[in-house]
Amino acid sequence: MGDEQIQEMAMEEASARAPSKKWQWLFQVFGFLGFVAVAIAAVVYLPVFKLENIEVKETSYVPKEDIMRIAGVYKGQHMFQVETDRAVQNLRKDLRIEQAIVKRKFPNGIYIEVEERRPVACVACEFGYLDLDRKGMVLNAYRVRHLQTIPLLTGIEARDLYIGDTFENEQILLALQYLAPLDETELAKIAEMNLANPRYVVVRTTNAAEIRIGALERIEEKVKLTKSFLGDQPIKFIDLTTSAPFIPAVDEK
Repeated sequence: MGDEQIQEMAMEEASARAPSKKWQWLFQVFGFLGFVAVAIAAVVYLPVFKLENIEVKETSYVPKEDIMRIAGVYKGQHMFQVETDRAVQNLRKDLRIEQAIVKRKFPNGIYIEVEERRPVACVACEFGYLDLDRKGMVLNAYRVRHLQTIPLLTGIEARDLYIGDTFENEQILLALQYLAPLDETELAKIAEMNLANPRYVVVRTTNAAEIRIGALERIEEKVKLTKSFLGDQPIKFIDLTTSAPFIPAVDEK
């Protein structure tokens, strides 16, 4: 047998093996895709991944049902149908919510935590009153002031502001910075914060005592002293206008 015949036989054998290898490769690809499809179907349809536990961290203002509805999360939903990023965006669109966290808890749970925008003061406007959060955002507007639970900012008036707008007055923002660290019980003890004189701001409590703030500076220090003063102490006033706060004797008028 000559060299030419040997070469022809080798080429024929190689060409016969080529289709076999090609089909073998295709079978492997289809087999892998089939396995992936089965795995996906198992994840999608297995009842173990149906939401049974929706945990919402306790809130003060926004009901749990509202949070779940806004986030688009409900029991019986497949947990992989919950787009956590989209749920966070939806929650942050609500004016009552400042920040949100949504995450999966395997095998069948979702955890939701929100940071609420809470009103810390109200201010008079041309048509009534506005509730403001710590950053000056208007959370609510009404004609007649409701039951006093937050301080009224006096000596200044808001104009052309509506729900969702943000107050940009520097004096107001400083006042809110002072009030924001106070909790609901402490805020409820403050009836008024007078801002008419920026160098001599005065806070009046519901029992007619005064906290003489002075200029809105050294705010963190003044907040700590205010929290102490708002306890059940029979004191008529406290003067925070100097670096050494003056607290009169209990019987001083």
